[in-house]
Amino acid sequence: MQKNAAISLLLVLGIAGCASPTITPDQPTSIQHNAKVIERAMYLRGDFSLWDAEDIYRLLPQGEGRYLVRARFMSPGKVYEFKIADEKWSEGYNCGYRFQGTLKLGQPLPVDCNTVYNYFSFAPDKKGWYSITLDYSDSNNPTLIVQRD
Repeated sequence: MQKNAAISLLLVLGIAGCASPTITPDQPTSIQHNAKVIERAMYLRGDFSLWDAEDIYRLLPQGEGRYLVRARFMSPGKVYEFKIADEKWSEGYNCGYRFQGTLKLGQPLPVDCNTVYNYFSFAPDKKGWYSITLDYSDSNNPTLIVQRD
């Protein structure tokens, strides 16, 4: 008898554990995120690619609204200029700097995805591979960061 009661209790707990909570619009929740999925291909476009949208410079999703591309910068001290944009430089998908455009290694810079000119500038101190990450996890305040691989 106790074995049947234990099994019944486990079944009830298992079913209750699988139930989804009901969330009403007035109810605050920690499940809500401001991350926006970018639903089109985005590219690192700059003087090193003749500003073309090339597959080698396509940003890849990393989860949680983050997109990454790697680039090889071979001239230390040279100022590379670039933007993040779709193939057509579309409004809302043409990302440059928001306030000032000089990127420093490891320091996020605010992004504006409705800009025409505002090119990012980056001068690597060493030649090699760099990761460029567009953090769109807060679509109202996206950022860009460059890190050395």
